Amino acid sequence: MSVSAIATPPVASRVASPVAAPSAGEIDAVVRKAVWRLVPILFLAYLINFVDRINISFAKLQMSAALGLDDVAFGVGAGMFFVGYFFFEVPSNMILERIGARRWVPVIMIFWGLATAALAFVGTPLEFYLIRFFIGFAEAGFFPGVVLFLTYWFPATHRGRIMALFMTGLAVSGVIGGPVCGAIMQYLDGVAGVAGWRWLMITTGSPCLLVGIAIYLLLTDHPDQAAWLDERERTVLKLSLGNPERPKASVKDGFFNFWSWNSALIYFLLVCGGYGLSFWMPTLFRNAGIASSLDIGLLVALPNLVGVVAMLLICRHSDRTQERRWHLAACFALTAAGYAVTASQLGNVQGMLVGLCVAHAGILAGVPMSWTIPTRMLAPSAAAVGIGIVASVGNLGGFAGPVLIGKLSGQTGSFAVGMLIVAGLSLLGALWTALTVRIPR
Repeated sequence: MSVSAIATPPVASRVASPVAAPSAGEIDAVVRKAVWRLVPILFLAYLINFVDRINISFAKLQMSAALGLDDVAFGVGAGMFFVGYFFFEVPSNMILERIGARRWVPVIMIFWGLATAALAFVGTPLEFYLIRFFIGFAEAGFFPGVVLFLTYWFPATHRGRIMALFMTGLAVSGVIGGPVCGAIMQYLDGVAGVAGWRWLMITTGSPCLLVGIAIYLLLTDHPDQAAWLDERERTVLKLSLGNPERPKASVKDGFFNFWSWNSALIYFLLVCGGYGLSFWMPTLFRNAGIASSLDIGLLVALPNLVGVVAMLLICRHSDRTQERRWHLAACFALTAAGYAVTASQLGNVQGMLVGLCVAHAGILAGVPMSWTIPTRMLAPSAAAVGIGIVASVGNLGGFAGPVLIGKLSGQTGSFAVGMLIVAGLSLLGALWTALTVRIPR
C-alpha cells in the first residue's frame, strides 16, 4: 500500500463532513445576539400596540358624556375591538406565513394607526362601535404574527424568557402609558377647541406609522436570510430549532388539533381577567375619589410595574426548570386572588391598589406562560393556523370580560359582582391548566 493511499481520506468523508452539534453555551450566545437584534423593535411595537388598548379606558372619562355612553354601552364598544380581532386572526397569520413578518407587520401597524386616529372624529355610539371593530380587525394579525415569528427564530427551551421580554411591552405600556394618557387628557383638553380624549386618539395612533417603517427596515424573516449572522451562527439556530425545513402551513393540521383549542380556552380565561381590569381601572380610581386624570394615570402605572417584575421573575424560573403547567396555574390563582381583594376594597384606593397589583402579577406573568404551550406543542405545519385560533378565540375574552363587568355594574350599581365572577373564571383557568396541560420537559 502506498503512502498516498494511507494519507488520503475516504471519498465519503471528503464529500460530507458532519456538522458539529452546538453546545449549550454556543446556542445561548447566538440566541442572545438574535434577541438584541430582533426583540427591541418588536417590544416597541407591542408597547404601542397595548397603549392603543388602554387609551380607550382613559378616553372613557370624557367620551362617555360626549357620546352618551353608559357603562354597558362603553363595555360593548370597548369589547367590539375583539370581535373584529376574531374575524381576521387566522387569515392574517396565513398571510404572514406566506409573505413574511417584515412586510406584513408594517401593513398591520399602519392600518391600525390610521383607525385609532379616526376614533378622534366619532360623534355617535354607532360610530364608536364601528371604529373599534375596525381597529381590532386591523390589529388582529400583529400579536399572533409575532408569536409565530418567534418560533422561526428561537428554540422552545429559551422561548419563555424571550416571550416575556417581548411581552414586557404589555406591562411597560401600562407603566408609562397610563401617565402619558392621563397627561394628554389633562393638558391637551380644549387645545384648538378639541377635547382631550380626541387628542388622545390622534397622539396614540400616530406612532404606529413610524414604527411600522422601522420594522420593515430592521426585521429579518428567517435565520437563513440574516446577513448579520455568520454561517456557523445560522447553522446553530437551525439545529437548535430542530425543524430546519418548515412544512407548508396546513389549515387542517391547525384546526383539528387538541392544543389549538385547549390553548384557546386557557387564553380566553386569562384574557377575561386581563381586560376585565385594564378597561375599568381608571373608572375604579375615579369612583374612589381621584379627580385628576394625571393622578389616575400614575396610580394605573403601579400595578403594571409590579406586573413587569413578576413577569420576568416567573418566566425566568419557568425556563430554568422547564416547567410550564404549575407556573401558569399559579398565575391564574394570583389573578383570582387579586380580583377578590379588589372587589372587597372598592372605594378604598390603598386596598384596591393591593388587589390590582396582585391581579396584574398573575395576568402579566400568565400571558407569556400561556403562549409557551401552543408554541411548544403545535407541529410546524399546524403552527400558523393553531396560533391564530388561540389568539382569535382567546381574545374574545377581551369582549366578555369588559361587557360582563359593565353589564353587572349597570344592574347592581357596583363593580364587585362582576369582578367576583371573573375571579371565579380565573380559578377555573387554574384548575383546567393543572388537569389538562402536559408538556414534556
